[in-house]
Amino acid sequence: MNKIFYIVTTCFIIYCTGLKAQWSVLNTDQIPKQTAFKYQRFTKQDWDSSNFASPEQMKWFTNARYGMFIHFGLSAYVDKDISWEICETRKAPDMGHGAYPDSVWKSWPSKFKLENFNADEWVQIAKDAGMKYVVVIAKHHDGFHMWDTKFSDFKITNTPFGRDYLREIADACHKISMPFGIYYSQRDWHHPDYAPVDTSKTVNSQDGLVWKSLKGGNAVPGATHKQYLEYQRNVVRELCTKYGKIDLFWFDAAWWGGMFTADMWDAEQLTRMMRKLQPNIIINNRTSIPGDFDTPEQEVGRYQTRPWESALTLNGNWAYSALPNLSKKQLLRDLFSSAQGNGNVLLSWGAHWDGRFDPAQKTLLLDMGSWLKKYGQAFYETKGGPWMPGKWGGATYKGNKVYLYVYDWKDGKVNLPEIAGNSILSAKYLNIEGKAGYENKKGKWEFSAPVNPDSIATIIELLMKKPISRILSSANHSVFDGVEYGTVIRDFDIHARDWKMNRYTIDLKEKFKVTGIGIYGSKNQIIVKTSSDGKNWTEAGKINPEATEISLTTYMTGAQVLGRSIQYIQLSIPGDPAAVKIKVYSK
Repeated sequence: MNKIFYIVTTCFIIYCTGLKAQWSVLNTDQIPKQTAFKYQRFTKQDWDSSNFASPEQMKWFTNARYGMFIHFGLSAYVDKDISWEICETRKAPDMGHGAYPDSVWKSWPSKFKLENFNADEWVQIAKDAGMKYVVVIAKHHDGFHMWDTKFSDFKITNTPFGRDYLREIADACHKISMPFGIYYSQRDWHHPDYAPVDTSKTVNSQDGLVWKSLKGGNAVPGATHKQYLEYQRNVVRELCTKYGKIDLFWFDAAWWGGMFTADMWDAEQLTRMMRKLQPNIIINNRTSIPGDFDTPEQEVGRYQTRPWESALTLNGNWAYSALPNLSKKQLLRDLFSSAQGNGNVLLSWGAHWDGRFDPAQKTLLLDMGSWLKKYGQAFYETKGGPWMPGKWGGATYKGNKVYLYVYDWKDGKVNLPEIAGNSILSAKYLNIEGKAGYENKKGKWEFSAPVNPDSIATIIELLMKKPISRILSSANHSVFDGVEYGTVIRDFDIHARDWKMNRYTIDLKEKFKVTGIGIYGSKNQIIVKTSSDGKNWTEAGKINPEATEISLTTYMTGAQVLGRSIQYIQLSIPGDPAAVKIKVYSK
């Protein structure tokens, strides 16, 4: 089993910094030093001694490719993201403060009525949107229970709404055989016993994220944390016994380079109990043990054989907000790119305070669902490959059928390596009119652009002589080859004479969500700073001949996510000014 879920990273090494998505790997896997926070490493012994779902139990999940993530709770009162933006008090190892005093946000349950909540409607929208499973927040970091628990009075049944919200969604899912999942955060800034870190006996490091004992080793828990673990075991048992079949469980205290550790949750024993109570459950990797699947967030993951799921949002916020939604094109491309990398998307939205599904978001999701209903055979129940995804698009396959998703017909062509021992019997467009043309050219299959390519993705269905049995891996020459970095928005040369007092400032003319900066050709170190207003500057990193690319990230709701809103880039070169080539990426 472990060999089947063994992560394949050798051919996909990344040279970036600061990304804190969550991937579980063996310590023999090759990963770049710069991205240590991105991966939690395990010895083979620790991996093999952990607990996993079987390949057969994972099959529905990898076939599904697309799920609904429901982020809804007290923060909806002010249209804010769950917990992070509201809770003034956060408990270590989490740092910082939210915007609302505890006395304020803890009064909001008295206003919770959900007059327009309809669980059946929500789940039907998920189905009509092409989503194949639903994951709902049961408890976020604010500690408010969205179910009728026996172990706390801080719960939804003690509000004017008075009903068990979680049960109604579970029942709605079970009614139409929609796989049902529960999100539960181990972090709890409300519970009096929660104390995974005793701040009097520990010291923090690595930008405040990781705490270590003053005597060395992992963080020391507070005196009351043992009672919290007993509470947590009770409520997780309750969730696994009161709501019928639970298909998926989503924990949320990711390793983050050592910020959270398995002993903080007694993770092995907790998850083994869950598998006894729900024998077919699958569990993510956010208890600092390997788990059944990896969990990047707010970015599309890269190809690997071990299952993974990107948690993405409709408009940058996990819960409801009035921010403009992403386009149908962008959202569908994120779905397709995830499938091409052999992963899933869990797309998040949240209701208004009264329980209404926002009409614009509903329309967007249903529009996506109509597209998927027409062309879903190229998406659902497929595997990623046999060619790696890139800027041009990517591929999925099922048996002896391959589906090419072409986003960018550069120079009117797409060239792909032939598959040794296999051949194309036929090629046809799945979603546009016309005849798909291709030629064999020196070990490559060259596909020509149609007269009218589809604006989202031109899908070509290839009927192969034999079923696909191997993946054509190819090393990335640049971290920016990955689709998560978007495209080049600025590409130009700086001459040695252009530097003024050993500085050079780039004005992008407007704010972009810049994901990366590449500076090539300098033999000297270059310090890179960014700014949104040209006055306040943040250091982004240092460029040198061995590290020519910088990923830009933003700390958002407890994680570093790709992209930073900037307009200005300032370069400083301590040595002699040099001629360099600059590429700026944005998505």
